[in-house]
Amino acid sequence: MNFIQKIFQTIHPTVQVSHFKSTEVIENNKIEHDFLCFEAQNVEISSISSAKFLARRLGQKVFPVLKKSMKNEKDQQRLLQYQQSIAWVNKKAVWHPALVEHCTHQLLKKMNKAKRFKNSFLTYKEIYNDASIIAILHDIGRLSEIDVAQGSVKMKRSGLNKNHAAISFDILQKAKIKPEILLAIKYHEFADIDEASSDSLFINLEPDRQEIAKLYIRILQDMDKTANLVERSKFGIKKCAEFFDPNYIQDYDITPSYLETALSGKYLNNKGGHLLDAMVRFVTWTYSIHYCETKEILRDVLTNFFSQMYIEAEREYQNSSVQNQKKLADTLEKITKLEDYAIAEKMNLPINSKMRQKINQKISLLRH
Repeated sequence: MNFIQKIFQTIHPTVQVSHFKSTEVIENNKIEHDFLCFEAQNVEISSISSAKFLARRLGQKVFPVLKKSMKNEKDQQRLLQYQQSIAWVNKKAVWHPALVEHCTHQLLKKMNKAKRFKNSFLTYKEIYNDASIIAILHDIGRLSEIDVAQGSVKMKRSGLNKNHAAISFDILQKAKIKPEILLAIKYHEFADIDEASSDSLFINLEPDRQEIAKLYIRILQDMDKTANLVERSKFGIKKCAEFFDPNYIQDYDITPSYLETALSGKYLNNKGGHLLDAMVRFVTWTYSIHYCETKEILRDVLTNFFSQMYIEAEREYQNSSVQNQKKLADTLEKITKLEDYAIAEKMNLPINSKMRQKINQKISLLRH
């Protein structure tokens, strides 16, 4: 392959596309499903630009299919569903990876300043390059969670009955890409490297490369959580799938058992309940943070996140047909307990005193 061909292949990587189709029968009605499957076989991914071109190429395969279906759609409810799915793809496959990349760069600069990489056989530039590729490509499996026939999102399950991290790995495993990068992408939804360490891809690496794989896995795990918390600290829960999920009740309350789990330092894995329970679950993501530099990044993020959580509780109260002041006061107090535990106790960071004073005053007013 000459230089010009190589450049062309980088800009326009060859991606194989297939369809996973199935038929579901519900109350004598046949529902056709269609999921796109991708394979980046022999695509060389060794630079940040090559990763971005691949991600863009995959998006170019999905968006036209959805937009074509929208043109022929007459049902307004289905049309809205397509629009929501396109917005979801943009969020998960475009904006979120960009935010993870930004957060990753923040972390790497802090880690380099702390001389964490001094014993690595890779240079800081090489680590920066690899970690950026990981951030850009870690969620490309989300594109296979779109049922293009129905215009709907099938998170976790998808047509392949796999989560998006495993699908991302499948797309990339035949590409020309470092196994350390593949491992980080495949295991980014886990809490640590326990599952990855039993993977044959990890076992077959030399010891020094295993250490790099561990580093990359933990960096992505930290920065994926951080990026999600950054978004929620700015917009609350309104841009999350949980906000539209009927399994969550918007009634300015928190389930006591869920709060107890969170206050005991355990990860909360609820899939329903009160909408504020989802916010509690987001907080428990921070319990498995790996690096002190990540905690530094999260200092202001968590303060803003809890500010949004207080706002969410009051918004639900204002929108409720039954406005119980004592119930709202109890909920705000529950949030303060979680804030104390997550920020002050778990991360040893200061609580925002001005915000806490304001919340305490509000709780006092509500109780009298």
